[in-house]
Amino acid sequence: DPEGAALLEAYLDRRFPAWRQAQQGDGDARPDHWDGPLTRDQAYEILGLAKGASREEVVAAHRGLMKKLHPDHGGSTALAARVNQAKDVLLG
Repeated sequence: DPEGAALLEAYLDRRFPAWRQAQQGDGDARPDHWDGPLTRDQAYEILGLAKGASREEVVAAHRGLMKKLHPDHGGSTALAARVNQAKDVLLG
């Protein structure tokens, strides 16, 4: 889906400026720090939140990203799963 791909690229350009260079190196478009379990710092970064964000801010950020990245809305399954994982890490 070209429209979904353009949306995903715009998101990655904004959140992870070096993702294109990472893709050229090994064919994996995910940033290196996306491998394995998430730390709290990574979870805040994925959701675009400052450290110490409230529960309400986490839920709102998650909801906003899922509206854009959910596979049912043309997004990526991998990104949606990572956003869900980030929310789970922060909400315990």
